[in-house]
Amino acid sequence: MSETPLLPRPMVLEEFMPLVGKWFLADCVPQPVEIQLVGASPGRVHDASARPPFALTFFTSPETLLQDGIYALRCESFGPDLVHISSLVAPLAGEPGYYYQAIFN
Repeated sequence: MSETPLLPRPMVLEEFMPLVGKWFLADCVPQPVEIQLVGASPGRVHDASARPPFALTFFTSPETLLQDGIYALRCESFGPDLVHISSLVAPLAGEPGYYYQAIFN
């Protein structure tokens, strides 16, 4: 019996707003990694697109460094869903660790 492949789907900012501050599990090998959603904000609307753009900011502890890429994320009733994250430079006053962003245009 084969599993149905996980495919990208359209997501909206409102799905993530109640999850800010929560820890997600990112499917990684050899084991899942915890990644915290620390911010969710609307993007700048340039045209009449079907979905308003938005950005997510994630955090991992100093012991966990993720590569830029697509991860299956899950948290409470969210997911698993595919999200592409990219590394960010950590804010100077931020907690030690690594920061990432996901941009939805």
